[in-house]
Amino acid sequence: MPGPAPFRAGRATAGAPRLLLKPSAALIARSGFGCSVRQGSQRLRPLRSTGTDERASTGTDERLKSTLADLDALLGIKEEEEQEEAKAAASGVNAESANLELMQSAVTAEVAKLAGKAGEGKATSEMERDMTDQMRKLVERAKQMTEEDSSDRSQQKEALQQEFEQLLNIFFTGENSMDKADIKRLKESGVFGPLTFWVTEIKNLEEAGNPNAASGVLIRGNMRSDRASVFQSLCDKVQELFGPKYSVLMIEDPEALGEDEPAPRPVKAADGSAAAAAPEPRVAFQVVLTSEVTPPQTNGWKVTVAGILLLLLMASCVQLSLVANITKLPKETLEWLANPDNLNTDVLPPGLANWDPSPYLASAFPVAISIIGVNFMHELGHRVAAAVRGVKLGPTYFIPNLQIGSFGGITPLLSLLKDRSQLWDVAAAGPIAGVSASIALLAIGLSQSHPGGLPQELLVPVPTQLFQGSLLLGSVTRLALGPEALARPDVMISPLVIAGWCGLITNALNLLPVGCLDGGRMVQSAFGMQALSLSAFFTYVGLGLGLLGSSLSLPFGLYVLICQRTAEKYIQDNVSPVASQKQTATAMAVLTAVLVLVPMAPEVAQSVGVGPTPNLFM
Repeated sequence: MPGPAPFRAGRATAGAPRLLLKPSAALIARSGFGCSVRQGSQRLRPLRSTGTDERASTGTDERLKSTLADLDALLGIKEEEEQEEAKAAASGVNAESANLELMQSAVTAEVAKLAGKAGEGKATSEMERDMTDQMRKLVERAKQMTEEDSSDRSQQKEALQQEFEQLLNIFFTGENSMDKADIKRLKESGVFGPLTFWVTEIKNLEEAGNPNAASGVLIRGNMRSDRASVFQSLCDKVQELFGPKYSVLMIEDPEALGEDEPAPRPVKAADGSAAAAAPEPRVAFQVVLTSEVTPPQTNGWKVTVAGILLLLLMASCVQLSLVANITKLPKETLEWLANPDNLNTDVLPPGLANWDPSPYLASAFPVAISIIGVNFMHELGHRVAAAVRGVKLGPTYFIPNLQIGSFGGITPLLSLLKDRSQLWDVAAAGPIAGVSASIALLAIGLSQSHPGGLPQELLVPVPTQLFQGSLLLGSVTRLALGPEALARPDVMISPLVIAGWCGLITNALNLLPVGCLDGGRMVQSAFGMQALSLSAFFTYVGLGLGLLGSSLSLPFGLYVLICQRTAEKYIQDNVSPVASQKQTATAMAVLTAVLVLVPMAPEVAQSVGVGPTPNLFM
C-alpha cells in the first residue's frame, strides 16, 4: 500500500527531509525494531486455532505487513537496501576508482596544506603523484586481502602495513625533510667514519635547541679530518645519492657553542716546522630539503613593488635637486614661499612671470642625475659580483628619502650561498662601487668650486653649517676649499659636491654593521654572528641617540628595524672564516662609515674652521 499523499509528495519534491529521515531508518533497521514487530506477529499465530481466528489473524498480519511496508517506504529503508545492493553489484574497478577519487581529493587537500606550511614552491606535482600512486597500491592491496583466502592473511597484512608506512614517509618527507630510508642510505654511504667525522648523534633539528635553524636532520659528532674536505665530500655524496633533493649545511654545533674540537689537526708553519692548528669550533651538519634553504623566489607583485619604488626614488632625487637650488629663485618668490598660508592657494608666486629658469634647471639637473647614478652604481656592483660567483639576486627595492635622495636598496638573495666568503664578496661590491662613484663626484665638484672652475650662475650657495653634519666629510671639504671659504655663512659650491656628499652618506648608512645591511653582511662574514650581534647593539644605540646620521638617525633606524634587522641565513658553510685581508677591510669600512656619519661637535667645528665662529664678546 502506498503511503499517504502528503508523504508521497514530500518524498518526491523535498530532498532535505529525505536526507534527514534516512539516518533514522538506518538506525531502526540496525536495532531490529521492524524485525521484532514481524516476529511478534508471527508468534501470535498459533494462539488462534479456529478458522475465524485464523482468518482474523491473517487479515491482521496483512494489515501489519502493509503498515510496516508503508513505514519502510516512508523512512527510506527500502531505498537504502536497494542502494546497498547496487553498490555490492558494482565492479571492483568502479569501487577502486571511487576510492581513488576520494583519495585524490584528500591528496590535493594535503598537498595544499603542506604548501601553506612550507611556503611557495614546496609542495610540487611530484609529491602529489607519489601520494596518489602509493594510495593506489594501498587500495589494490586491501582489495586483494578481501578476495583471497585467509591462509596468508598475516602476510597480506604485513605488506599492507609496509605500503602504509611508505605513504606516511611521503608525508613525513614533505614536512620534516628526511625519512628513515634516506638517513639509512646516508649512514651507509661511507662519508662518516673514524678518520673523517665520527657521528655521535642524529636528531631532528627542531629538537636541537636552535630555533633559528631550518627544519631537518642534525648530524653531530667529532671532526677527525680536514673540515673543508669532509664537508665537500658530504655534499658530493648527498648529490650523488639524492640529486638536488637535499642540501647540506655546516654550522656551529648548537649544543656545543663555545667548545672547540678536542684535537686540532697539525699544520705546517711558514718555516716548514709542524705546529698545532688554531682551535676550531665544533661543527655539525644539517641535511635538509633544498626547498627549505632556498630563498623566496621573485613573483609578479614583487617586481611591481620594485618598479614603484624605483619611480619614487627618481621623484625623491628630483625633489632634492630642486630644493638644493632653491636659493636661485627670485627673492620675492622665496619670501612668498616662506609664508605657509600661501602654499594652500593656486596663485602663481610673484617674481616668476619674467624669470628665466634655465640657470636653475642647469644646476638642479646634475644633482638629480648624479644621485640616481650613485644608487645605480651601488646596485650594479652587487650584481656584477653575484654574476661572477653564480649567485642569483632578486629585484632591488630602493628606499627613497627626501633629505639625501635614498637610503639605499634591499637586494634579496635568490640562491643559497656557498660560504661566508661568497657573502662578503657580494655584499662589499656594492659599497665599493657606490663609494668610488661618490668620491669621484665629490672630487670633481670640489675642484669646480674653486674660483674659475664653473660659471658663477651654475654654482649653488649652501649654508656652511651643513658641512658640520659629517666629521670626516666636513674636514675634507675644509682642506679642499680652504679656511676662508668655510668661514663665511654661505659657500658657493658645484652641484656635484651635493651629489657626492649625499652618495657618501647613503653608502655610509649601508655600511653600518647591523642586520642585512651591506655592513652587517660583511661583519657576519668576517667575524661571525656574535660580533654582528654586539656591533648591531652599539649601532642601535648610536642611531637612537642621534650620534650616527644626525637628523637621519631616527628614520633610518626605523627602516632597519622594519626591513633589515635579521642577519643573512642562506649560507651553506656558515663556519669557515674569510681571509684576514677581508677582516681588515671590514673593520676599516665600518670605522670610515662611522666617521662619515658622526656630526661635528661645535667645539670641533670651531677648532677646524668649519662654519663661522661666533663672537663671544658681543
